[in-house]
Amino acid sequence: MGFFSSLFKRSSESNASPKATFSAENNSNLNADVTLYAPVTGTLLPLEEVPDIVISEKVMGEGVAVVPDSESIVAPCDGVISRLLPTKNAFSVRMDNGLEIYVSFGVESMELRGEGFTTKVNLGDTVKRGDPIIQTDARLISSRIKSPITSMIVIKSSGHIAKVTNATGKCNAGINPVVWISLTN
Repeated sequence: MGFFSSLFKRSSESNASPKATFSAENNSNLNADVTLYAPVTGTLLPLEEVPDIVISEKVMGEGVAVVPDSESIVAPCDGVISRLLPTKNAFSVRMDNGLEIYVSFGVESMELRGEGFTTKVNLGDTVKRGDPIIQTDARLISSRIKSPITSMIVIKSSGHIAKVTNATGKCNAGINPVVWISLTN
Protein backbone atom coordinates (compact mmCIF):
# COMPACT_ATOMS: atom_id res chain seq x y z
CA MET A 1 0.00 0.00 0.00
CA GLY A 2 1.42 3.40 -1.01
CA PHE A 3 1.70 6.49 1.14
CA PHE A 4 -1.26 8.19 -0.52
CA SER A 5 -3.47 5.11 -0.21
CA SER A 6 -2.79 4.92 3.51
CA LEU A 7 -4.01 8.48 3.89
CA PHE A 8 -7.41 7.43 2.56
CA LYS A 9 -7.71 4.40 4.84
CA ARG A 10 -10.72 5.02 7.06
CA SER A 11 -10.34 4.67 10.82
CA SER A 12 -12.99 2.51 12.44
CA GLU A 13 -12.13 3.77 15.93
CA SER A 14 -14.54 6.69 15.89
CA ASN A 15 -17.80 7.52 14.16
CA ALA A 16 -17.59 11.16 15.22
CA SER A 17 -17.14 13.73 12.46
CA PRO A 18 -13.81 15.53 12.55
CA LYS A 19 -14.09 19.22 13.30
CA ALA A 20 -11.80 22.10 12.58
CA THR A 21 -10.59 23.78 15.74
CA PHE A 22 -10.28 27.48 16.24
CA SER A 23 -8.07 29.68 18.36
CA ALA A 24 -9.44 32.71 20.20
CA GLU A 25 -8.21 34.87 17.32
CA ASN A 26 -10.14 32.75 14.82
CA ASN A 27 -13.36 33.03 16.81
CA SER A 28 -13.34 36.79 16.26
CA ASN A 29 -13.34 36.12 12.52
CA LEU A 30 -16.72 34.42 12.57
CA ASN A 31 -17.99 37.94 11.72
CA ALA A 32 -15.79 38.03 8.58
CA ASP A 33 -17.26 39.04 5.23
CA VAL A 34 -16.70 35.60 3.63
CA THR A 35 -16.44 32.07 5.05
CA LEU A 36 -14.91 29.21 3.07
CA TYR A 37 -15.43 25.54 3.84
CA ALA A 38 -13.04 22.60 3.64
CA PRO A 39 -12.50 21.44 0.03
CA VAL A 40 -11.54 17.93 1.18
CA THR A 41 -11.80 15.90 4.39
CA GLY A 42 -8.51 15.72 6.28
CA THR A 43 -6.07 17.60 8.51
CA LEU A 44 -5.51 21.33 8.07
CA LEU A 45 -2.02 22.81 7.64
CA PRO A 46 -0.81 26.37 7.10
CA LEU A 47 0.19 27.11 3.51
CA GLU A 48 3.77 27.61 4.71
CA GLU A 49 4.01 23.82 5.19
CA VAL A 50 3.14 22.95 1.59
CA PRO A 51 6.24 21.60 -0.21
CA ASP A 52 5.70 23.94 -3.18
CA ILE A 53 7.43 27.33 -3.08
CA VAL A 54 4.72 29.16 -5.03
CA ILE A 55 2.11 28.08 -2.48
CA SER A 56 4.23 28.22 0.67
CA GLU A 57 5.50 31.72 -0.16
CA LYS A 58 1.87 32.80 -0.80
CA VAL A 59 2.65 34.17 -4.25
CA MET A 60 -0.98 33.70 -5.36
CA GLY A 61 -2.60 34.58 -2.05
CA GLU A 62 -3.48 33.42 1.46
CA GLY A 63 -5.38 30.30 2.42
CA VAL A 64 -5.06 26.89 3.96
CA ALA A 65 -3.85 23.41 3.01
CA VAL A 66 -5.34 20.02 3.83
CA VAL A 67 -3.67 16.60 4.04
CA PRO A 68 -6.55 14.62 2.52
CA ASP A 69 -8.29 11.62 4.07
CA SER A 70 -10.69 11.26 1.14
CA GLU A 71 -10.63 11.16 -2.64
CA SER A 72 -13.38 13.71 -3.30
CA ILE A 73 -12.62 17.42 -3.64
CA VAL A 74 -15.63 19.71 -3.30
CA ALA A 75 -16.55 23.34 -3.84
CA PRO A 76 -15.53 25.42 -0.79
CA CYS A 77 -18.23 28.01 -1.51
CA ASP A 78 -21.06 28.91 -3.86
CA GLY A 79 -20.07 30.37 -7.22
CA VAL A 80 -19.14 29.64 -10.82
CA ILE A 81 -16.29 27.40 -11.99
CA SER A 82 -13.99 30.03 -13.47
CA ARG A 83 -10.94 27.81 -14.04
CA LEU A 84 -10.69 24.09 -14.60
CA LEU A 85 -7.20 23.00 -15.52
CA PRO A 86 -6.84 20.46 -18.35
CA THR A 87 -4.71 18.43 -15.91
CA LYS A 88 -7.90 18.02 -13.81
CA ASN A 89 -6.02 18.59 -10.54
CA ALA A 90 -7.13 22.18 -9.90
CA PHE A 91 -10.06 24.56 -10.27
CA SER A 92 -11.26 27.99 -9.23
CA VAL A 93 -14.64 29.14 -8.02
CA ARG A 94 -15.55 32.80 -8.59
CA MET A 95 -17.99 34.03 -5.97
CA ASP A 96 -20.72 36.63 -6.60
CA ASN A 97 -18.58 39.24 -4.82
CA GLY A 98 -15.73 38.68 -7.32
CA LEU A 99 -13.41 36.72 -5.05
CA GLU A 100 -11.76 33.78 -6.75
CA ILE A 101 -10.93 30.69 -4.70
CA TYR A 102 -8.31 28.38 -6.20
CA VAL A 103 -8.15 24.73 -5.10
CA SER A 104 -5.23 22.54 -6.18
CA PHE A 105 -4.71 18.87 -5.39
CA GLY A 106 -1.20 17.57 -4.76
CA VAL A 107 2.32 18.76 -5.36
CA GLU A 108 3.64 17.94 -8.84
CA SER A 109 0.27 16.41 -9.77
CA MET A 110 0.17 18.43 -13.02
CA GLU A 111 2.81 16.02 -14.33
CA LEU A 112 0.12 13.31 -14.44
CA ARG A 113 -1.71 15.27 -17.18
CA GLY A 114 -5.13 14.33 -15.84
CA GLU A 115 -4.43 10.66 -15.25
CA GLY A 116 -5.98 9.63 -11.93
CA PHE A 117 -8.43 12.55 -11.84
CA THR A 118 -12.08 12.81 -12.88
CA THR A 119 -13.83 16.17 -13.04
CA LYS A 120 -17.51 16.33 -12.11
CA VAL A 121 -18.15 19.83 -13.51
CA ASN A 122 -17.39 21.97 -16.55
CA LEU A 123 -16.01 25.47 -16.92
CA GLY A 124 -18.84 27.96 -16.33
CA ASP A 125 -20.97 25.62 -14.20
CA THR A 126 -22.68 27.08 -11.13
CA VAL A 127 -21.79 25.17 -7.97
CA LYS A 128 -22.91 25.17 -4.35
CA ARG A 129 -20.69 24.62 -1.34
CA GLY A 130 -20.01 20.89 -0.99
CA ASP A 131 -20.71 19.99 -4.63
CA PRO A 132 -18.20 17.38 -5.90
CA ILE A 133 -15.69 18.94 -8.31
CA ILE A 134 -12.81 16.45 -8.65
CA GLN A 135 -12.54 12.76 -7.83
CA THR A 136 -9.03 11.35 -7.38
CA ASP A 137 -7.83 7.78 -7.75
CA ALA A 138 -5.50 7.24 -4.78
CA ARG A 139 -4.17 3.90 -6.04
CA LEU A 140 -3.06 5.42 -9.31
CA ILE A 141 -1.68 8.68 -7.91
CA SER A 142 -0.03 7.63 -4.61
CA SER A 143 3.45 6.79 -5.82
CA ARG A 144 3.55 9.32 -8.65
CA ILE A 145 3.33 12.67 -6.86
CA LYS A 146 5.47 14.44 -4.28
CA SER A 147 2.59 15.07 -1.86
CA PRO A 148 -1.22 14.76 -1.83
CA ILE A 149 -1.64 18.06 0.06
CA THR A 150 -4.59 20.05 -1.27
CA SER A 151 -4.29 23.84 -1.17
CA MET A 152 -7.14 26.35 -1.08
CA ILE A 153 -6.03 29.88 -1.92
CA VAL A 154 -7.91 33.17 -1.97
CA ILE A 155 -6.49 34.80 -5.11
CA LYS A 156 -5.19 38.13 -3.85
CA SER A 157 -5.80 39.95 -7.13
CA SER A 158 -9.50 38.99 -7.15
CA GLY A 159 -10.67 41.42 -4.46
CA HIS A 160 -9.85 43.96 -1.80
CA ILE A 161 -8.76 41.56 0.93
CA ALA A 162 -7.88 42.95 4.35
CA LYS A 163 -7.31 39.70 6.25
CA VAL A 164 -7.47 35.94 5.74
CA THR A 165 -7.63 33.70 8.82
CA ASN A 166 -7.66 29.91 8.84
CA ALA A 167 -8.57 27.13 11.25
CA THR A 168 -6.43 24.22 12.42
CA GLY A 169 -7.21 20.57 13.15
CA LYS A 170 -9.43 18.08 11.35
CA CYS A 171 -12.13 19.03 8.84
CA ASN A 172 -14.94 17.54 6.78
CA ALA A 173 -15.28 18.53 3.13
CA GLY A 174 -18.02 21.09 2.54
CA ILE A 175 -19.10 21.02 6.20
CA ASN A 176 -16.47 22.70 8.37
CA PRO A 177 -15.64 26.39 7.93
CA VAL A 178 -11.85 26.67 7.62
CA VAL A 179 -11.08 30.16 6.23
CA TRP A 180 -12.52 33.59 7.02
CA ILE A 181 -11.96 36.58 4.77
CA SER A 182 -12.33 40.20 5.82
CA LEU A 183 -12.62 42.65 2.94
CA THR A 184 -11.60 46.27 2.89
CA ASN A 185 -14.45 48.76 2.57
